[in-house]
Amino acid sequence: MFSPFFNILLLFQIKPLYTSYQKDLSNTLWEPLNTFWAECYESCKLSSQRRAKLQMESRRKFQERILVPCRIRQSEENARLTIQQTQRKAKETNTERRWLNLQRFLYGPKGAWAKE
Repeated sequence: MFSPFFNILLLFQIKPLYTSYQKDLSNTLWEPLNTFWAECYESCKLSSQRRAKLQMESRRKFQERILVPCRIRQSEENARLTIQQTQRKAKETNTERRWLNLQRFLYGPKGAWAKE
């Protein structure tokens, strides 16, 4: 397909230059690329660790400033409501007991509204 001169030129001059170029390229290119990607990986890992640390710190501050006081107030409110409910129940029980005593007094055998 090519002339004999071009084949010889291709085989003895261009081919060795090409292989030498490929070898130099592979020797000089892969090391910087590997270094670059290793640095990128380390940077990403450090950034991820820093983000996780900031997230944990933020969560801790949120719990310290908001959740803990809220839980304390919630337990105080629950205690207050329990006491209030107990007092109301005691008052209702006392009222019912007094009403039953009054009912017995009024409707009893010697009461004012006793049925004769």
